[in-house]
Amino acid sequence: MLVMVAPMTGQLMLIAMMVAFRQWMFAAMMVPSMLGCMASLALARLQRSDGMDGNTDDPEGFPRHAVPSGGSSAADFGGADDAAVLQRLASVDLETLLELRRETDPLPWRTVARQWLLPFSMSVPVGMAQHDAVRLDLSRQGPHALVAGTTGSGKSVLLQSWCLAMAVRNPPDRLQFVFLDFKGGTAFRPLERLPHCVGNVCDLDLQHAVRALHALDVELKRRERLVAERRAHDVAALRSAPPRLVVVVDEFHALREQLPDVVNRIVRIASLGRSLGMHVIACTQHPVGQVSSEMKANMTLGLCLRVRDAMQSVEILGSGRAAGIPPSLPGVVYCNDGEGVEAWRCAAARDITRMVDAVGLAARYHGTVPPPALFSVPLPRTVARLPALPASSDISRGIPFALADDGVTLHTAILPLDHGNIGVIGPQGRGKTTLLGQIAGQIAGRLCDDASDAVTVRWTRRGAIGYETHTLSGWCDEDADMADAGAGTGSNGGPGSNGDSGSNNVHGSGSAHAHAGMPQASPRLVWLVDDADPLFDPFCADPLGVQLREALADHGTLVVFAVESSRHVRIPEQCAVRVVFPTADKATDQMNGIPAALWLSFDAESLTLPGRAVFIDRARVVPVQCPFGDSS
Repeated sequence: MLVMVAPMTGQLMLIAMMVAFRQWMFAAMMVPSMLGCMASLALARLQRSDGMDGNTDDPEGFPRHAVPSGGSSAADFGGADDAAVLQRLASVDLETLLELRRETDPLPWRTVARQWLLPFSMSVPVGMAQHDAVRLDLSRQGPHALVAGTTGSGKSVLLQSWCLAMAVRNPPDRLQFVFLDFKGGTAFRPLERLPHCVGNVCDLDLQHAVRALHALDVELKRRERLVAERRAHDVAALRSAPPRLVVVVDEFHALREQLPDVVNRIVRIASLGRSLGMHVIACTQHPVGQVSSEMKANMTLGLCLRVRDAMQSVEILGSGRAAGIPPSLPGVVYCNDGEGVEAWRCAAARDITRMVDAVGLAARYHGTVPPPALFSVPLPRTVARLPALPASSDISRGIPFALADDGVTLHTAILPLDHGNIGVIGPQGRGKTTLLGQIAGQIAGRLCDDASDAVTVRWTRRGAIGYETHTLSGWCDEDADMADAGAGTGSNGGPGSNGDSGSNNVHGSGSAHAHAGMPQASPRLVWLVDDADPLFDPFCADPLGVQLREALADHGTLVVFAVESSRHVRIPEQCAVRVVFPTADKATDQMNGIPAALWLSFDAESLTLPGRAVFIDRARVVPVQCPFGDSS
């Protein structure tokens, strides 16, 4: 009342002064303003009187309504009564709400297994109000949620309890989680063993986090295609609908600060996820200015724990009441679901490990096949051996040679033998000789599978007195040592030969008919040339240089060569397929075919790591890690 009376008193004084100085026009201009103040004062007194008589609105404008869960109404949390009401909120553990207490249920996995037989539902108990349990239903109240709270207010506990409750209620073939923790990974580490978890990353590995966001974007587009192809209005209408995917982001403001270029992929899920079965739970300390208006427009469920600034509470609840939660009550939260504001206390899990184990045993009882990870870890520093290829894989037209990364998952890269000549380009000590040795060993091994002599394999490298050429056709007794010969020899050694060692005739033996172990359009001759830089020089006087240029133009010959520099190599005419070891010089690597965006994604270690390369197969470009790295 004083706030309204003071301006009106000041205006009356101004009018009196204007009249005293006979400024009639200015006095008349002040009259409407004074009348407005008087009307506001009268309206405020009327509202206050109505509130005392039992009006349905509280002083802050929140409707008084009975909460469906049986909790307290919004009117119970206004004014000075807030602290007293919050103190009366019961504190229970999550096991009690889910009926998984050790005392009453010694085998909780059986309760979980029975829950999974019920129809799908995302309505789960997560806390206690004054008189009853509180349930959150992300599909009905959401589809997305925004959680705010300062450090120590209980955000991580709320997220853990909510996810555990949903996992206990639904099986992994109906519900899956992706966890993005940007405060060190401690929040979701206990939950990564859930069979529902298809991805868990933290800010300690930003490359892994970028992969996760890219994988989520790929999954969003996949679901869009499914809905469009089957002409459905959402994924729930599909006969074999994909499981609901809940993306939980802790410390969203840190994600926005550290990865500003890819954070829009989370915003895209918030915009389109409702009909595609994808939900976002974003948790942040500072919702003001850190969460875009586009994202907040799709987050109808707001949960606000204790905050230091009343403006943060206003952003979620429309009032600053969450700033008044005492620090002695962690886990107390105000929930705004669009229908009203309700206060309750989050139920913390007494033993997370026991609950996760129960969920895992229930999955084994149901015979649930663990869902594949939505994304894999980035390329490792070293690869001991390549993973086994699926039984359905057809490698008759190529050679597996490295572990490749498509930005989402890792797979075995196949070096094609029917796409033209292959260039291995990179500085000394990165693995070029080793790669050539493995290629020769695998081709020679295929030759031994057939008695015919359809393909001749030759190896040329520099020795003490110049280039030496070894013929490897018919080399079946020694092909088991080929990979070791390539990996362990220096620039002066070479695999053994039982042909014409030292010969420079590269167009000699070999019949033209197709070999069973090679592609149908396989070449008659596979010629591997190591340290080929001098031979590409246009002023090279060695006759082998002329033969090399002729072989590069011969479609019946597959040339696999290794060079340190590509300045004399015509790209892509002479090598449409390349394995490029980066030099850490951007201009040089882009000239060799590495795209700028991919080059920028490499850190300093990746640019110099032995065995780390980029596989270029015409228009397809992927980073690879070869299973070696101690040779040139």
